[in-house]
Amino acid sequence: MRLIRLSSNMNSFHTIEFKDGLNLIIGKQANPDDKSLDKTYNGVGKSLLIYILHFCLGSNKIAPFEEKIPGWEFTLEFSIDGELYTSVRNTTNQSKIFLNGEKLTLAKFRSIMLEKVFGVTEKINNLTFNTLFPRFIRRDRESYVTYDAFIKNEQEYSKVLNNSFLLGLETEFVTEKQRLRTLFRQTKELKTNIEEDPIIREHFNNNEDTEIEILDLEDNIERLKNELTEFKIAANYKDIEKEADEKHYQLKELENKRTLINNSIKHINKSLEIKPDLSEKKVINLYNQAQIEVPEMVVKKMEEAINFQKNLLKNRNKRLASEKIKNHDKLKETEELIEVVGKELDKALRYLNTHGALEDYNALNKKLNDMQTKLERLNEYQEILRTYKKKLKDVQSDFNTQNNETDNYIENIQDLLEDIMTTFRDLSKTFYEKKPGGIKVINNDGDNTIRFDIIAKIQDDSSDGVNEVKIFCFDMTILLLKQNHKFEFLFHDSRLFGNMDPRQRYSLLKLAYEKVNSEGLQYIATINEDIILSFKDLMTEEEYKNIIEDSTRLVLTDESDKSKLLGIQVDMDYNK
Repeated sequence: MRLIRLSSNMNSFHTIEFKDGLNLIIGKQANPDDKSLDKTYNGVGKSLLIYILHFCLGSNKIAPFEEKIPGWEFTLEFSIDGELYTSVRNTTNQSKIFLNGEKLTLAKFRSIMLEKVFGVTEKINNLTFNTLFPRFIRRDRESYVTYDAFIKNEQEYSKVLNNSFLLGLETEFVTEKQRLRTLFRQTKELKTNIEEDPIIREHFNNNEDTEIEILDLEDNIERLKNELTEFKIAANYKDIEKEADEKHYQLKELENKRTLINNSIKHINKSLEIKPDLSEKKVINLYNQAQIEVPEMVVKKMEEAINFQKNLLKNRNKRLASEKIKNHDKLKETEELIEVVGKELDKALRYLNTHGALEDYNALNKKLNDMQTKLERLNEYQEILRTYKKKLKDVQSDFNTQNNETDNYIENIQDLLEDIMTTFRDLSKTFYEKKPGGIKVINNDGDNTIRFDIIAKIQDDSSDGVNEVKIFCFDMTILLLKQNHKFEFLFHDSRLFGNMDPRQRYSLLKLAYEKVNSEGLQYIATINEDIILSFKDLMTEEEYKNIIEDSTRLVLTDESDKSKLLGIQVDMDYNK
């Protein structure tokens, strides 16, 4: 894939014609002697150009475009394998994009481009057109911090997956480790949740020692089964139970009656034992002792009174004796009834003790079913835990196996690794002949989702400018290796040159010029005039003409709004 032309439906836009080889878009001050703060290289459209290219290649929505330049339509012409393509996208309707006149969704456009440019036909999570093409057009400020970070806030796994793909490494090793690591983590979390989550524990009716509870349940279930086997159901259980209750009440009443009768007999016996002394002689003697003569008539009256009292006592004793006989008869009758009722109650209770009601049988059955259900749940709980434990062991085993397979894989791709190392090393030697550099690919067997450690190294790479050189060399290595991609251009923003010293800048542009011309590729860069001036004296006139003058495709200045990329003044905040 190489760029041909970028244009717009707005006449003020400065169309860019891209050529083979080196392509420079230069930011220039119209009057270098003007020290005004508003006269600057920034804002002329160098970085905006990169955003427009991303826009035309199906990036996510760029909100400032819709807000600041609504209705603008950008057209990018490019080629893939010599076949021409045109993509058109409008800033107002960013959800659609036209490819060779066909209206497509962004998802469809990306799918087509992913297959045409990278040969990917099956979906691989985190490996998409939008994660791959930015590695040839670094866009955001964060993209120029480290050599292996091309996308803002990109996760480590995605970074390794995409970089491995473009270096020609087998991505299945990357995706498989991520799958196994994720599966292990999820399985472990699920197992922990089952063991500790109170809601799940309650669902399984679990307590602290499941094994002991299972044994207790099995014993109780066996006991209940035996009880149910021996259980005799009485169809008239309720009637007999009611009869027993009535007999019990009747027996209590009879026992109370017997007590009352016995008490009555006791009172009669006490009454019969009382015999008052009522003889007339005893009365006369009392008078005589008092030396009082008792008249004959009084004596006679006394005799009559005493006889009357004796008759009353006799009649009373006769009545009490009669009542006593009657009470004895009642007592005998009551005791006979007590014996009869007692026998009937005993019979009913014996029957109830050896039989049960249907409700009792059902209650025992329900209790048995509840216990069996609880036992099943606890066994299910234990089985789930056993399954998770086995799964964890299996995953760990697969994890170890894949580590070994990765070691073997790295041993078997020494030619590819040597090609990667040599390509990067030859590039870095242009800048630092005495500082060895290279890219190492190491099997990461740690407990993480990272399969390969891809380490680009230049000695003393903490020095100013070395990091930027390493970025250039890494990107150019991906371009030159031509592994799994059909990109034929590399685009860098002017911020790449900011921390470099003049000699590094000169070496970079000279190297890029030589490499892309010899390989039939494109290297595109936005660059400020002062950066070019910083190394101009290091170049011969021929070099300056070939590398700078003949490679310049567009000059943007601060002279007026018309001299900026859009031909108008627009301030955009891409971080919104």
